[in-house]
Amino acid sequence: MHRHSIYRLVHGALAAFACSAAIPASTLFAQYAPAPTVYSGGAQQAAWTTPATSPPSDDSRFFPPADQYPHQLAAAQAEIAPMIPPTVPPPSTPSQDDLFRRIRELEQNQRRMEQMLGISGEQNSPAVSQPTEEELLPDYFFEPSYYNSIDVGARPIADYAPPGFMPREQQEGPGVPEFTPITPPPMEPASLDFVERGMFPGSFLVPGTETSMRLRGFVRLAALYDFEPINTADAFVTNAIPVPQRLGQNFNMSARLSRFSLETWTPTTFYEWNIHTMIEADFFNGPPQAAGGGGNLLRLRHAFIDFGVFRLGQQNSVFMDPSAWPSVVDFRGPNSRPNQRQPAVRMTLPLGCGGLYWAGSMERCFSDITTNGLGAGVQNVPDFATHLRYEADRGHVQLSGLFRQIAYRPTGGAVQRESAAGFSGAFVFHPWAILLGTDPVHEANPSGLTRSRILLQGTWGDGVGRYISDLTNQGLDGQVNPLTGNLELVGVNGWNASYEHWFNEHWLTNFTYAHVDVDNAAAQPGNTYLSTQYGAASLWWVPIRRLSFAVEYVYGTRENLDGQSADAQRLHGLAQYNF
Repeated sequence: MHRHSIYRLVHGALAAFACSAAIPASTLFAQYAPAPTVYSGGAQQAAWTTPATSPPSDDSRFFPPADQYPHQLAAAQAEIAPMIPPTVPPPSTPSQDDLFRRIRELEQNQRRMEQMLGISGEQNSPAVSQPTEEELLPDYFFEPSYYNSIDVGARPIADYAPPGFMPREQQEGPGVPEFTPITPPPMEPASLDFVERGMFPGSFLVPGTETSMRLRGFVRLAALYDFEPINTADAFVTNAIPVPQRLGQNFNMSARLSRFSLETWTPTTFYEWNIHTMIEADFFNGPPQAAGGGGNLLRLRHAFIDFGVFRLGQQNSVFMDPSAWPSVVDFRGPNSRPNQRQPAVRMTLPLGCGGLYWAGSMERCFSDITTNGLGAGVQNVPDFATHLRYEADRGHVQLSGLFRQIAYRPTGGAVQRESAAGFSGAFVFHPWAILLGTDPVHEANPSGLTRSRILLQGTWGDGVGRYISDLTNQGLDGQVNPLTGNLELVGVNGWNASYEHWFNEHWLTNFTYAHVDVDNAAAQPGNTYLSTQYGAASLWWVPIRRLSFAVEYVYGTRENLDGQSADAQRLHGLAQYNF
């Protein structure tokens, strides 16, 4: 077929598509010829020229008259002409998302037409097939509103952040901004790129699929010196302080706190929900590293699926607030924080009030009981957790509730059950940003005062001990009275406060204090845990983004039921790079 015959056929078909989308045909056809132009000359001297007069209102400004075409085009012109309406109504002003959708549809139609006529500019091998319509990414993949949504969007709804941002993960450290902006990938990737950008920053499209993949994590070297024994060689765990007081020093270095995670995002046509998966692990498992480098066992931290409002798998408990983590060097952090990861089914819903969310979950149960050798704990009813959260640019507040059943089977007896409940509140805010009217999220380079934060958190309840960091695996959900054999719930409460002050974008300091109290049941041994305190003061240097160095002084005390107590001190250094 003659080159201009192909041109005429393609142009007519694309004009029909453009009319259906209320967009002038010239918008589509600009890549083939300058607009507006007319054809002049015969078969041997063809040229496109700009008309001398203003173009008429119909599409003749783009199509040359029939008598100016070679005679071979008459049939094609007659066949195509009826498909083109005489006038094109002026397009209404579309929204940004509508415009992205229209451009996407027109590009797809143009690509299919080029493939049909064999005039694609791409030099593909005959064995390489072009993607089908089903394989093309959905329109919302490229729409800015999908990334700015406070509802189900690009960011998993359970990962709270201001619209258009993703939050920093727990323990990533101040080398990573508190919130990182997320934007859609470009509509047309650069032709020289070997890998196309995926849905999230740092992700890429897996070749031949619609799935975006990202590998991230951090490499961390910790060095510490203990002035008194604490029986933990890595994290500073106040329940491990030996009572009565002992003497002795300890030095340790370790990289087993390093972490990595693999994430994927796959768009679907089901309510524009994408499927997000995450598998995260570190090496903080088993005994401390032995001589020769052994002892660094892999530990699964997270493994879950996000689909719309649902998150299924091993994840942080809905009772806790991961984003209330202060900038401490110590890997364990404040002893009073709710801190529990376990298999769960979670639902998160926006409440339509601009930043207000509700979440509820059904989580794995475990009755962490001190039985005094009289029986065993029973787990047959899941734990239920819920929270309300308000998220804003200058901070957030979260109120959480936990409801569970603690059960105990005495040796040779019937199961005893007790209903337990706990409550927790967290408040994180930028005080100077509020007073100065500045924005710590959207400013390109916030000042030190704007970045500075205050973090407050408190937890209390009966039978919820294992959800508090320092009380996990201490048998303090419930205690069996050795005199009566009855199960009694243990009341616990804890609180912590932190002030994180940034001097500038490279230097910051953090001060944290935390306290835990336990209301033990009657007739418990004298060495039973009664209370602990935790204090930390740190100095951070962030020379470049994602690279951090820090030093921290940590102090802790433990008091037992019989009144005996002991303390411990640690000097802790850190070097960390987040990738």
